[in-house]
Amino acid sequence: MNKPAQSDLDIVILAPFGKDAMLIEKLFRQSALLTRVVAAVADLIDTVPNNAGAAVVAEEALDDQSINKLARKLETQPAWSDFPIIVLTSGGISTSATEIAARERAPLGNVSLLERPLRAATLVSAARSALAARRRQYELRDHLNRREIAEQALRHSRDTLESIVQDRTAALRQLSAQLLRVQDEERRRIARELHDGLGQYLAAAKITLDTLMITHGEDASYLNDVEDLIDRSISETRTLSHLLHPPLLDATGFSSAARWYVEGFGKRSGIEATLSLPEKLGRMPTSVETALFRIMQEALTNVHRHARSRKVEIALELDRRRTLATLTIRDFGKGIPKETLENFKRSGTHVGVGLAGIRERLKELGGMMDIHSDKKGTMLKCAIPIDGRAKSAFAAPSFSQIYSSFAT
Repeated sequence: MNKPAQSDLDIVILAPFGKDAMLIEKLFRQSALLTRVVAAVADLIDTVPNNAGAAVVAEEALDDQSINKLARKLETQPAWSDFPIIVLTSGGISTSATEIAARERAPLGNVSLLERPLRAATLVSAARSALAARRRQYELRDHLNRREIAEQALRHSRDTLESIVQDRTAALRQLSAQLLRVQDEERRRIARELHDGLGQYLAAAKITLDTLMITHGEDASYLNDVEDLIDRSISETRTLSHLLHPPLLDATGFSSAARWYVEGFGKRSGIEATLSLPEKLGRMPTSVETALFRIMQEALTNVHRHARSRKVEIALELDRRRTLATLTIRDFGKGIPKETLENFKRSGTHVGVGLAGIRERLKELGGMMDIHSDKKGTMLKCAIPIDGRAKSAFAAPSFSQIYSSFAT
């Protein structure tokens, strides 16, 4: 599209009969207005709406066919454009025919009617007004163009920032998943060291102490307290080792490890804990079993620390095709504050590292979590695919989509 300067806008004159065109052109040039004379409507159509400021047209040049052609061209104007046309009408008394003619020009849009004969000053004034309006239209066009350029720049910046955020988020999630794996391996290593190292040293010390007690007989009564301390140390070392990483989890799977942990949790916390497992659960992929155990462990720790609940229920369910595992932990305590829960669902913040860690474990395996909480307690549901195929966190289905498989 050509972009004429405001001072370059000209007026197209179409008056094909008589000397009107010549006289109007002379008048406009004397008034320092740029003009262009055309001989037919087709020539006028070629100049609008982009290459002219306004048009002065004698009404005898506008028959029905010409009006329709010009109207179709004007319909293609951009939204900012409303090309001004000054129509020079015949003089005389208004009749029904002249009213019909005026209505026929309506499709031309921005039309001003000047009745002949007319004063030169009137025509020049009308032309200047039309050009001024046209200049404002071009100013609007320029403003819209600048705004579009700015919006495109903003969209580009937004897309760039969103891409950076997605890349950084993906990198952080990969790092988070890696940290969780390293944490699990470190727990396994420390548990093994406690069992094979410190545990063996304590056992050896107890054997030596037993020998001393036999050797000294009745005089060894003072060693009884030392033996009790060593027995307690051995027990707590074994418990700590198993809590870090229960050998049952590697040896026999989630079912045995969960039963052992829930039973011990009830004894240590004084909270009544019940566990429901599917019949013939069997083994699942190691990553799934580890995630289920850590999620259960973290959830029960939260119940013990925060819920003030006397009872907790743990249940694991499989869908009919045994491709999806859903772990549910429900307590009957004070619940999570509504604002805190909403913040977590919206941004994953303000709930500490426990729930955040559970969410990251699930995302790594393509799973989802859902939390409902009120004054009657809290229910946490975690669904994990157990077919061994992790899904992208960005493409993960909603919890309702995952959990709906239990109904199919």
